[in-house]
Amino acid sequence: MRPVLVALLSAAMVSAADSHPDESCATVHHHEFDFVIGNWLVRDSSGQAIGTATVAKVYGGCVLIETWLGVGSAGESLGIIGYQPERRRWHRDFLAPGGGVLSLEGERNGAAMVMTGKDYPADGARMHRVAWTPTRDGAVEERWQTSADAGRSWQVRFYGVFHRISE
Repeated sequence: MRPVLVALLSAAMVSAADSHPDESCATVHHHEFDFVIGNWLVRDSSGQAIGTATVAKVYGGCVLIETWLGVGSAGESLGIIGYQPERRRWHRDFLAPGGGVLSLEGERNGAAMVMTGKDYPADGARMHRVAWTPTRDGAVEERWQTSADAGRSWQVRFYGVFHRISE
């Protein structure tokens, strides 16, 4: 099933990427998150490979689609990302197998893109804060934190350094 899903998503991204650029998505703001576009090998803080990610700009340059394939039990997921000009905010829906959906919103904060959101597990509300920061060597650092106490304390849920790989 996994190879079929990857093939279908890849075909959809290639088809969408071939569409003509949409002038309404050619603003400076629509390019703020372009630093994540590409094919990536993702490593944890010890340097261990934990997965791969592909981020493509599609639908006339208006949408970013991220596919994640984790190593071992790290799973797979899909991210759909777009800029909302009327709100001056970025929006990302994170979709995981089994029906998990997390919506995040945010904006550039210096060099980083920072988005926040909430989910509601059985034990109460949980806040999420995800920051993507480009590094000097062309990599991207992602730090995903969660808080179960309304932001008074934060725990790292995911940390990865995205290293660009060839197509």
